[in-house]
Amino acid sequence: MIRAHSIAADRNAAEFPAPVPSQDRREVAPAPSAIAPGLCMKWARAEGIGLGDTAVLMVANPLESAALRQGLAWVGARTRDLAPGLDADTLAAALKGATVAIVDAALADDYARALGLIERLPPVWWNGEGADFARLDHALAELAD
Repeated sequence: MIRAHSIAADRNAAEFPAPVPSQDRREVAPAPSAIAPGLCMKWARAEGIGLGDTAVLMVANPLESAALRQGLAWVGARTRDLAPGLDADTLAAALKGATVAIVDAALADDYARALGLIERLPPVWWNGEGADFARLDHALAELAD
């Protein structure tokens, strides 16, 4: 008969600290996002965004980006995700012809690189803390009520 032997039994207890009881763990849940596909669809309709329009997304949170893409797809709009750190010419080319841009306020400096490189920048909706106007998260929260 083969007898199982625990490897952990051969090591000293210092290498394997005892688990911390659940009441001692202090986990902070992330703040829920106001961005949900259904609300994005309502917002897009209210803004006149629809079939054939293009929305440029500079959103760092992948869940928020996915919700925006889904909501905009439901109204027939195309989306173009842009990564932070793009060079100015690539960013300007991506913004050319866009109907709207949705940009995280934290990425405002990245977005500003396109200023002056194209004739008409699309209207911008800012996402998150740091923007004083045209805040997408506020507009979506109002639609949720």
